[in-house]
Amino acid sequence: MPEILNRPARPQSCLPLLAASALALLMAAGAAIAQDDATDREALRERALTLVNESRQENDLSALSLGEALNEAAASHAADMAERNYYAHTSPEGDTVRDRFLDAGGSRWQLVAENIARCQACASPPTIGDVEELHEGWMDSPPHRENILARGLDRFGYGIVAQDDGLYAVQTFAGPGLPNGLQSDESAEPLAAEKQAEEALRLVNQARTRRDLAPLEWSTALGEAADAMLPALGGEEPQPGNNRDLFGSLPADARDAWRSIAMLSAQCSGCGVAPTTADIRAFRNQWLENPGYAETLRGSDVTHIGVAMRANGEGGKAATALLGTIR
Repeated sequence: MPEILNRPARPQSCLPLLAASALALLMAAGAAIAQDDATDREALRERALTLVNESRQENDLSALSLGEALNEAAASHAADMAERNYYAHTSPEGDTVRDRFLDAGGSRWQLVAENIARCQACASPPTIGDVEELHEGWMDSPPHRENILARGLDRFGYGIVAQDDGLYAVQTFAGPGLPNGLQSDESAEPLAAEKQAEEALRLVNQARTRRDLAPLEWSTALGEAADAMLPALGGEEPQPGNNRDLFGSLPADARDAWRSIAMLSAQCSGCGVAPTTADIRAFRNQWLENPGYAETLRGSDVTHIGVAMRANGEGGKAATALLGTIR
């Protein structure tokens, strides 16, 4: 019986080994690999993409396109499993689908997912029929089907390796993802900057009201300073600055108005292309789950807040909040 293993669309969780009626497939060069015809590889990959997109269309989902980095990640993993005789999402050195995607030039802000399959009794070379049977097996397996039909994806990769002792196949997926915490009845409608401010203030004050704390007021100066302190979403996560840095981020004529200022920051990846209400709620909840940040957010002496968000369109988002106590 061929085996199928998958990595869910949210890569931090891992599902157990599953059995299914499917084959494995082709992709990669090397002396131990029986199939090395580029035309055949492209035909198999194109058929695999067509099958995935037909399944997505049947479920009112957008079509995927082939991605070079995903093809390379899928090919390298299929070849590595075949050559070193293991079967897992994680290599013996601990490399994951995300590592392989990044090594192939993929964006660290993208959501990445992977399905794999192995058939030790399958013959070489693989055929279109093998690709179709494998797709049917993945679609009949709920966790693999979940990857194929996931929202927030836009690209697909495929790798298949045939050897004397069987076939290995890998599907890879990537895209910007969806906002964290998006509810089933909630749309990912982008929020304009002024609406982001209104929603951030509402959600923070909601949390404060539950603790019988006075609501905060919005500060335009703190909001502008928070926006200036947002990271470019290309480097490391920003760290809270010291008071001098925070005061220095304010307009010169506004610095004397504050007795104290504190900063909260957060980033996410694979969380959609534009700021939404769900993002603001998720960032607020993330801050409340951090004891130090929660203490700041619920400070009894804090009087004002300014919040800013940024999205890079690839799946990366960042938020910064400045909380101040006015003199």
